[in-house]
Amino acid sequence: MKKRIDDLKQLCIHDKIPIITDEALSFIKNYIEVHQVKKILEIGSAYGYSSISFSLTGAFVTTIERDLNRYSIAKTWIQELDNNIKIIHADALTYDLSNEKFDMVFIDGAKSQYTRFFEKYMNNLNDDGVIICDNIDFHGMKVTDTKNRNTKALIRKLEQFRSFLFNHDAYETTYYPIGDGLTVTRKIKI
Repeated sequence: MKKRIDDLKQLCIHDKIPIITDEALSFIKNYIEVHQVKKILEIGSAYGYSSISFSLTGAFVTTIERDLNRYSIAKTWIQELDNNIKIIHADALTYDLSNEKFDMVFIDGAKSQYTRFFEKYMNNLNDDGVIICDNIDFHGMKVTDTKNRNTKALIRKLEQFRSFLFNHDAYETTYYPIGDGLTVTRKIKI
């Protein structure tokens, strides 16, 4: 199995598909095991590398991917390597999972939509659930580091998202300088 996961990782690298860093993956897998996470929702499957890696802990993963090519490739790898994953071809911003609850929501989709993903899926958390967001540092870039308007807009949206997370009255967020920045957010118990 490990060789096959490594093959998938190499395919992602070859195809220039962004994947979770080894350090962030190790952190999240450890979190899943320590906190006995059983049910995970992932926003942004890409080729299925993180979904498959998470499922190897014994958790059931539901993952959503809107890009048809990436979905098709992920589905093939998931069918070959793990059947503890449900992959959905849809736009996570419009797909309805309102009746499902998860122990963990992993947001690793379009960076400009992080706030919308968070707001849409925060009610899908079980009482002790967490939302983990990857790549919130955008390689440490600041708005002043680029002249590209689209990149500036993306950096601003990520800055707004971080502010949203750390100033949200109902949630407590911890930042980890792992990979390209990772946050773990949990609902504050009243």
